Amino acid sequence: MLLPDYFTVLFLIFAIFYITAIFVLLKGLLSLEPQKTQNGRCFSVVIAARNEENTIAKCLESVLGQTIEEGRYEIIVVNDRSTDSTAEIVKGFVSKYGNVSLVNIKKTAEGVSPKKYAVGRGIDASENEVIVFTDADCIVPSTWLETIDRYFSEDTGFVQGITTYMHPEGMNSFFYGLQAVDFLSHGIISAAGIGMGMPINSNANNLAFSKKAFLEQGGYEFMGGKVVSGDDDLLLQKIWKSKKWRIRYFCDPSGAVLTRPTETVKGVFEQRKRWGSKTVHYTAEQVVFLSGIFLFYMSVLASLILGFFDFRYFSVFLIMLFVKLAGEFILMWPGSGLFNRLDLRKYIIPGSIVQLPLVVSAVLSGVLGKFKWKDQTFTRTINADGNELN
Repeated sequence: MLLPDYFTVLFLIFAIFYITAIFVLLKGLLSLEPQKTQNGRCFSVVIAARNEENTIAKCLESVLGQTIEEGRYEIIVVNDRSTDSTAEIVKGFVSKYGNVSLVNIKKTAEGVSPKKYAVGRGIDASENEVIVFTDADCIVPSTWLETIDRYFSEDTGFVQGITTYMHPEGMNSFFYGLQAVDFLSHGIISAAGIGMGMPINSNANNLAFSKKAFLEQGGYEFMGGKVVSGDDDLLLQKIWKSKKWRIRYFCDPSGAVLTRPTETVKGVFEQRKRWGSKTVHYTAEQVVFLSGIFLFYMSVLASLILGFFDFRYFSVFLIMLFVKLAGEFILMWPGSGLFNRLDLRKYIIPGSIVQLPLVVSAVLSGVLGKFKWKDQTFTRTINADGNELN
């Protein structure tokens, strides 16, 4: 039969692309170099918070505990239309600490992503040369800014750091492990992409950028303000494309930020849909690279489905699945070492299996459908419920 041969050859092409991509990423990951020299930068830490009364105090306490002098950093909390006691909690810190300030948002500008508007207001209020992002549900180490400073030389435009999941009390260990290893894979891809000279993704839990580089790109105007997710990824790529600034990733545990995993399976899916929604705004070379990997994922599932119509395809499926597992093991094993998460190695294989249908369905849903984020419903570029932006 000719038809099975055509499919098999197509699947083989995707598998070869995937393995090639894995080794390119591995080379980028292993090329990252630690930095040891302090540069003496001053930082403006911007934290956007919406209904974070349960986490904002611990977050601020951790940021205030930095090893660098208090005069070298300010903390700007942007209260994004919270309906709980977030603002009141932050005001308590403002009255106690001279380097903490609060920006209140009661209404988001029409047609603008709420997150972009919030962090943009925080940047407008900043006074220092380096902007640092983390989220209100994160805990940062005391050496966080000290670590970032080592990577911020004069020509550095963007620095991305490690974020890993903490293990909330009471969360099932296996559910936590699957989430944590999947989240770790995103961080490893981010580090590898920067290492190979083609940044792919970023994470606003732990990043810093030059305010000058940000303003040179026109702030968030290059996104038109309407891309709901991607204030981190798309800014990184915009600064990279300017060819004027160095992009760095630090795998130093001394600067690793902790954040909470999602509590439910549905929440995980909504989060992954949001992440997938922004990929259509990437550059052509990034889209080609990621599309090749995505098509390989789809071909693994396609070979399984075809097996129910032609039994021979089950053997093709097993081969394709082995390629996926082997490829991710090759990348994740050294990556987990660099990120100091050896405890997650036992979840690499089961996480890779679960990730397969999750990635395919989440990317397709995120690009074509809606997703929920911070009790709001969005489409890929504009809010689904017009009044939610106001």
